[in-house]
Amino acid sequence: MDALLIELTAAVYLIAAGSLFLYLFRGNVASRLPAALLLAGFAVHSVALSRLFVSQGFAAVALMGDALLFNSWLMVGIYLLIHLKYRLTVLGGIIAPLAFLMTFAAFAVNRGATEVPPGFQTFWLPLHVTLAFLGNAVFALAFGVSLIYLLQERHLKHKKLTLVMKRFPPLESLDRLNYKLLMWGFPLMTLGILTGSLWAGIHWGDYWSWDPRQISSAIVWLLYGTLLHGRITAGLRGKKAALLTMVGFCVVLGYFLWGDAIFPSRHGGRFE
Repeated sequence: MDALLIELTAAVYLIAAGSLFLYLFRGNVASRLPAALLLAGFAVHSVALSRLFVSQGFAAVALMGDALLFNSWLMVGIYLLIHLKYRLTVLGGIIAPLAFLMTFAAFAVNRGATEVPPGFQTFWLPLHVTLAFLGNAVFALAFGVSLIYLLQERHLKHKKLTLVMKRFPPLESLDRLNYKLLMWGFPLMTLGILTGSLWAGIHWGDYWSWDPRQISSAIVWLLYGTLLHGRITAGLRGKKAALLTMVGFCVVLGYFLWGDAIFPSRHGGRFE
C-alpha cells in the first residue's frame, strides 16, 4: 500500500466532508466544490489502488486493509456516477466522511505477515470480491439516501424548514432512488454470494461451510430480499423501507469491520 497516496486520499476526503457540511449549513459555499473535491480524492485513490494492484496482483483485495481501500473506492465512484444524474450533493455529506473513515482505518488494520496463498491468486478472487463489494457500495448509498429520507421526513412532520432541509431532495425522489439502489444492490450481492460459493466448492470441496461470513451474508441477503419483495408486491415504501434499508447496511458494515475479530473466518485472513 502506497502510504503517501492513501494519506493524501484520506486528507482530500476529509476536506471534501468539511466543504459538504459548510455547504449544508452555510449558504455561501459553492455547490460544485464538494463534488469536485470528492472527484479529486477519487482520482488519487484510483492511482493508489492501481499501484497496489500492479505490485500485489489479485492479492490486493484479499486482506482487510486493502479491502477497506477497494470498498471505499467503489462507494465514492458509484456516488459520483449517481451525482451526475441526480445532483445529490447532500448525499456526499454522508459518503465523504464514510470514505475518509474507511481509508484512514486501513492504516489501523494490523496486516502483519499474512500472505495470500498462491492458490487463492486466481480470477475468482477479484471476481467474487468485486461483485460483493459493488453490492456493499450500492447498499452504502442506499443507507445514505434512507438517512436523508428520515431526516427530511422528521423535519417536515414537525414543520421545520431549515436551510439544511431546503437542500434536501423531495421525499418521493429519495424513496424512488432508494428503490433503484436496492434493485441494483441485491443482484450484485447475490452474484457475490454465488461466486464465493462456487469458488469455495472448487477450492475446499464445500460450496457452503457455515463460515461466519457466509452466515451473515445469508442473513443480510434474506433481509434485503424480503425488503425488495415487499416493495415490489406489497407497496412497502417510505419510512419503513428506509429503516429496513439502514438496518441491513448496519449488519453489513458491522460484520465487515468487526465480525472477523469476533467470529474468525476464512474471510478474515485465515485461508486454510
